[in-house]
Amino acid sequence: MDTFETDPTMTRALALALMRQAKEYLTATKDGDAADQLQRAIDTLLTPRTPVAA
Repeated sequence: MDTFETDPTMTRALALALMRQAKEYLTATKDGDAADQLQRAIDTLLTPRTPVAA
């Protein structure tokens, strides 16, 4: 089984890396609106999550 399928931390790290790369591409193509939206998604991903009570 792939590590990214079993380790949520690794999955989030990969997602973050890909999002940052995509943002660079969007910025290079002068697609500011999409780059801004992706930055907000990155910020959300990096915001500490509060534990959910069961």
